[in-house]
Amino acid sequence: MGHVTWDRRDGGQVLGGSASYAAFTARKLGWDVGVLTSAGLDFEPQRDLPGITTFVARSPATTRFVNEYDPDGTRHQVMTARAEPLDLSVLPDEWRDPDVLFLAPVAGEVPGRSALAFQAEVVGAGAQGWLRACDAQGRVAPCEWPDPAADLAGVHLLFLSQHDLPDARGAVPGLLRYVPMVAVTRGWEGLTLFARDAVRDVIALPRPEVDPTGAGDVFAAACLLRYQETGDPLEAAAFGACAASCVVEGVGASTLGDRAEIERRLEMRQRLIDDGEWEE
Repeated sequence: MGHVTWDRRDGGQVLGGSASYAAFTARKLGWDVGVLTSAGLDFEPQRDLPGITTFVARSPATTRFVNEYDPDGTRHQVMTARAEPLDLSVLPDEWRDPDVLFLAPVAGEVPGRSALAFQAEVVGAGAQGWLRACDAQGRVAPCEWPDPAADLAGVHLLFLSQHDLPDARGAVPGLLRYVPMVAVTRGWEGLTLFARDAVRDVIALPRPEVDPTGAGDVFAAACLLRYQETGDPLEAAAFGACAASCVVEGVGASTLGDRAEIERRLEMRQRLIDDGEWEE
């Protein structure tokens, strides 16, 4: 659930939005996927999300971003258009009990308590869309989370980037009041998985980076699917990290890895750990 977007980068335009990257990831991993979004007429589901069941509430515009990155991976964004909030009424009943539900806002478009409208086995949420505000020129900056209790009702695993908040790690104890687990990602440096009774660091698999856009969304989607399959959050986090290592090697979703490729990278990652080059 979330806005699809059109992202301008280096003079080009690519389909973006957490929901898009998550959907492409799930389909690449062999899952049946549905997307609930809000968008203008410049978004055509059959053309832009081929093979993915899409439910669209039509809006006067599709959300649009201009993305620029610093050398350390910090993203600077300008929102040039915003679609309307999501409308759950366009979703048929047969899509109300998914194995995995991912709340994937980019501009606060997911209504509060949305997860409670579903009977999902595993529910994840990406924090970024609730932690953004725009000034009069559309420049995006971090903001206080207006109502985390409502937005995170029914969520099992929250995904938070170190760039989403000035002190993402310091915000975790407060967020654990609402969700059982929080994953704080640090790009190629890996992530920390926080539960109410434990904290574990999980290393990533650094790869040559062409475009980091969507890496966090790919990680979240792959992690959630693997968590539903195994029930092991640490195994799921490693799987998600290796999935994210694929997408950064190309623009947009052009280099997503399938299950065999992710398994190959998991083996590569494990060899590096066994050889003592990295430590978890």
